[in-house]
Amino acid sequence: MRGSNRGRTTRLAAAAAALGIALAGLVGCGQTPGADGPRFELNVEPSGVWEPIHMRLVALPPGALVTVRAHALAGTEWSSQAVYVVPSSGVVDLDREAPVEAPFSGADGMGLFWSLGTASGATASSPEQWGGASMSVDLDATVGGRRIAARRIHRVGLTSVAPSRAVFDDGITGDYFEPGSGSRAPRPAVLVLDGTDPGAPSGVLAASTLSAMGYPALAFSTYGSAGEVNVIRTLPAERVVAALNWLRSQPGVDPRRVFVFGTSRGAQLALWTAVAHPELVYGAIAPAGTTGLVCPSPVPGPAVTVGGSWVPCLSGTHRVTRAAVLDLTRIRGPVVLGCAGQDEQLDNACTWLDEAAAVRPARGGDAYIRAPQATHLFYVPPYTPLYLPPPPAAQATEDARVSLWSAIARALNVRGP
Repeated sequence: MRGSNRGRTTRLAAAAAALGIALAGLVGCGQTPGADGPRFELNVEPSGVWEPIHMRLVALPPGALVTVRAHALAGTEWSSQAVYVVPSSGVVDLDREAPVEAPFSGADGMGLFWSLGTASGATASSPEQWGGASMSVDLDATVGGRRIAARRIHRVGLTSVAPSRAVFDDGITGDYFEPGSGSRAPRPAVLVLDGTDPGAPSGVLAASTLSAMGYPALAFSTYGSAGEVNVIRTLPAERVVAALNWLRSQPGVDPRRVFVFGTSRGAQLALWTAVAHPELVYGAIAPAGTTGLVCPSPVPGPAVTVGGSWVPCLSGTHRVTRAAVLDLTRIRGPVVLGCAGQDEQLDNACTWLDEAAAVRPARGGDAYIRAPQATHLFYVPPYTPLYLPPPPAAQATEDARVSLWSAIARALNVRGP
């Protein structure tokens, strides 16, 4: 990720201060600095909701069973727990140790966070609560029913570190997320195709996450203002070109490295834009959708128009051929694609990805993420329970999220000519 560590630390510290988090209290509940007894150790505190933390329990009795619990308040109480056998070292490293009992399998340092659940079985469906808002997570560890360690972790929300401003300029409607302090060098920027269904903004979480990672991002309202009804669901190419030119002109943006990002139905629009305008677009991020341009349904109409004329599009998603795939070789920079084998909206998503890989074998910076057991919303940023399906698909979907967003971070760091 671009941007200096100093800039990242400054942003998080400022956000924590704004929330009233006293630095003297960062050792957490029930612990004292330099204690020799059982305790939680973290690599960073506070941390951003978009990033993982690395956590260990130290000074534990070897051979004991330790139960680690996490509790958070997000409208109601959310909790999770995992049981570990303490190794001979007396240290349980959650990144390395597999629990003997947990709602996740295998070593997963963030498993306690994304597996948070409620007693009623309610699903996490608010990106404001699970992405925008800051929250505290209370951890405790017990051995033989006795609490031996506790700590409070602060997760700083995107609203604190990735503020936005509305854009209404030359027919452009969207929200611009400009990173705060960090590298002064020109940075790659991302046009996120938001609202790929009329009135349903879906790119704000992605754009704010990208900004928190250090990349300027414009969540572009693909079909106009939120709430606008466009039954035909057609995207005039001129609006996308205007948005790209606006983004390229912003201070701190490297105009040679602008990416487009679209998910689900927006994936094909992102790929079409990158293929049609390689002079404006460097790379494309397009998971969970087709790799060819498909006409919207059930009302026949164009997916994209240029000068009011239809751009040729396919009549459906089921017949997948190499000729149906967009000419991805025209994209100069990295391409990040992904598919879910259990996609409930596009059941042949991985066939579309496979044909795309035949058209464009992976180059430097490219990533083709295949997640056979994941579901459609694997493109949501990881580390929270937001929009996760019930087990056992939850873990596969979360693992795919981690892989996808790691690939996105790598692709954005690839330098072009």
